[in-house]
Amino acid sequence: MKIKDLILKQAVMNKVLYSLTPLLIFAIYLYGWRAAAVVAVSNLAAFATEYLFIRNKKGGKVSMAVFVTGTLLAMTLPPTIPLWMAALGSVVAVAFGKMVFGGFGANPFNPAILGRTFIYVSFPQQMTVSWIKPFMMNSFPGGFVRWSAGSALQTSATIMGQFRLKLVPTSTFLDTFLGFEAGSLGETSALLIILAGIYLLITKSAKWIPMLATLGSIIVFNLIFYPGENPLYMLCAGGALFGIVFMVTDPISQPKTVSALWIFGILTGFLTVFIRRFSLFAEGFMFALLIANSVMPIIEHGLKSLPKKEAVQNGK
Repeated sequence: MKIKDLILKQAVMNKVLYSLTPLLIFAIYLYGWRAAAVVAVSNLAAFATEYLFIRNKKGGKVSMAVFVTGTLLAMTLPPTIPLWMAALGSVVAVAFGKMVFGGFGANPFNPAILGRTFIYVSFPQQMTVSWIKPFMMNSFPGGFVRWSAGSALQTSATIMGQFRLKLVPTSTFLDTFLGFEAGSLGETSALLIILAGIYLLITKSAKWIPMLATLGSIIVFNLIFYPGENPLYMLCAGGALFGIVFMVTDPISQPKTVSALWIFGILTGFLTVFIRRFSLFAEGFMFALLIANSVMPIIEHGLKSLPKKEAVQNGK
């Protein structure tokens, strides 16, 4: 049997992968071909994990969504992450974020974020302490002819880390917007992420409400919690914008009604900024999304019961 015969084709998931392709190419330019190795190992581990769960099921196939999970997880990791950690993160993402709930279509959490959070909590040294400076715009062909940027280009903190330490950011807003700064593989270029979001909306592969609600919420609460700081700078730095486009739009783990989608986005945005501001963690989006995923079933249940309560009060 061929590998392609084991995969369940899903057109929407293909479009998500298409939208991630420019980010992967840019990551290779910034950090070298090791970036592609991280993505490949993450996807292989994700595929193997789901296959182990479905291999004995009649007609069972690995969902195309597993490659979205593997790619999204890899793109949220530092370029220096050990390959075995990327593989372990994918195993946790698929096994505990998806398959234990019944497989594709049944997961209450975004699997990629769950895997990323596992790595973040389990291996903080590799996730937060040391970062690689990327090849800059004037260093073409940059990482296209290198395996890695190399330890000689190490830096100590990302933009979000510098904000937490109350340091003057070492990158200009333009560098942050374009993506020429230290960070995770796919999270640095706001420009490419925005273009990916536009593509997903045009192709109807993602809903605009959770994107807009989360985006607006982050901007508003940045103004509240970080007065005097450019909210767009705070939005483009870190993984929030990547999460807005690729994570809150996950069709399985997001709420199903319009009102719940607005609440979901606003809550995720608020928690992202709140955690960034008051916790020990420089990046709050992953925790914010997991919390929002956890409480939204309760909120949705409450919203559905409102018409019934109104009817009882009106004597109907």
